[in-house]
Amino acid sequence: MASNNVVSVNLSGVENALSRLSSQVSAVDNKVDNVSSEVRNLKSELERLRSDFLDMMEEQRRASSLEQATTELVSVRQEMDKKFGNYGVVRNTMVGILQATDAALVRKATITTVSEELMISTPDYWLAPVLVALAAWINNNRDLAERAIREAVRRDNEHTSLAMALICRRNHRTATCYEWLARYFSTQDAARIDSDSMVYIDAYVNGIFGTDEKHLCDDFMARWMDQVRCSTPDFEDKQAKSWADYFQTYYADEGSKYPALKSVVKEFGYIDKYLGKLDAINQISDSFSTINNSEVNARSLEEQVDRRLMDLVNSDDPKERQLRAQEEYLLAVKACEGDIDRARRIVKERDTEKKRQTMNIVEQMVRVVKDGSGNTESYKKKTAVRFLSPYINKGFSMFKGDDATSFPDQATLEINGWTGASRTGEEGETLRSSYTTFLEQHKAEELAKATSGPDTKKLKLAGLITLVAGIILAFPLMPVGIIAIAVGCYLMLHGRGIEGRREQAKEDIEKKYSKLADEGLHEIDVALSQWQKARSSAMELSGLLDMQNVA
Repeated sequence: MASNNVVSVNLSGVENALSRLSSQVSAVDNKVDNVSSEVRNLKSELERLRSDFLDMMEEQRRASSLEQATTELVSVRQEMDKKFGNYGVVRNTMVGILQATDAALVRKATITTVSEELMISTPDYWLAPVLVALAAWINNNRDLAERAIREAVRRDNEHTSLAMALICRRNHRTATCYEWLARYFSTQDAARIDSDSMVYIDAYVNGIFGTDEKHLCDDFMARWMDQVRCSTPDFEDKQAKSWADYFQTYYADEGSKYPALKSVVKEFGYIDKYLGKLDAINQISDSFSTINNSEVNARSLEEQVDRRLMDLVNSDDPKERQLRAQEEYLLAVKACEGDIDRARRIVKERDTEKKRQTMNIVEQMVRVVKDGSGNTESYKKKTAVRFLSPYINKGFSMFKGDDATSFPDQATLEINGWTGASRTGEEGETLRSSYTTFLEQHKAEELAKATSGPDTKKLKLAGLITLVAGIILAFPLMPVGIIAIAVGCYLMLHGRGIEGRREQAKEDIEKKYSKLADEGLHEIDVALSQWQKARSSAMELSGLLDMQNVA
């Protein structure tokens, strides 16, 4: 008989070794975690150091830029003073003479001497011979004045012509003023009119330069408009479309005026479009009427023109502009504390704004009329409307005919599934009665559904009978009696539960329809009132649709 040999292996040593190995692995994991944490801390510290280093470098760069800008600014100003220092003297002298002649505080001989000295020391600058001409004019030396003016025109026709026009206006030499103003206008490009030029155009149109008896400047306005019109394909159609689109901005949501109509009236879309257009036309008409009927403050405009003369006298000569641009940039660097990028952005934004202010004469006028900031003087709008009126009126006609609609004959009210119609807004009693009847019918239907089902009286009676039977049978037939009692109690309680739920449902339905009745009747009243107001407004303003011109 063979025997089974059981071999016993002692694994305790292996288990201990594995346990020690596990402990060592855990220790290694902990060390790895510690190292990872230290690496993260080191990385964070390096990032902080890097950020601090970059900040320090940026601060150093800005300090260096600021120092360099300060040094260069001194150099640029020295160069300006060296090359164009006398220009500033001429400007100051010109302003001084203009003010002195107003007050009659300086001898004519002094003015002559100063002007001739500056003419000698300031070659090629257009204002120097203008200064000589002004002195000769004061001294009634016509020959010298004419020779000086010819030299000034040779040096800078545009600036000389404008300066002489403004000086003549200042001294009430109207005829001569218009000769120079016409000469200045002849130098202007209709495609590049700036805000300064618009001031002189506004002043001319509003009679600040006096009466143009020889009509020397009349043709320039029409000529400029023709130049822009001929240089732009489909100019008139584009202008009219632009004004029609602009008039669309006058539309207002009539829903804010007639919220009940918006909420319950089916035809509100037509009401909104019709009344919105009438209100827009009314606002447009009032706006242009205000512009056309506004009074020009001649004194204010005259003062502005005189200030422009002083600005012109003090303006930089083209030869100075490169150095002026450098000075402007260096000043921006100083203002930005050495931040070169920010300084460049500021200078670029200024240049962009200057370019934006220069556009063709039509765009200048359109911008003035459409400016809704309230900062534009009325005379500027009045001048612009005078020249743009054909395009404004054509755009107005397009706006009136765009999406033409009519006012609805009736308002169809839709409230909680009920529908009723009103023509005059005086059908309140009929509509309220109809709405009430509608609610009563639906309430009756819901009550009928809520009370349908088993007869609770019969259910409770059956339960009572079963309960009594169970009590009777409980003594001789205990189990049967108990079951009967339980069934009887259930039937009675179930019947009461159904009856309670029905009563609650009936109460909820009554509350629901009471609320619907109160809210609906109120909505009908408010909607009819607003319908009457809307109809009245439509009839009152309907004549605006026949308006042909607005400007």
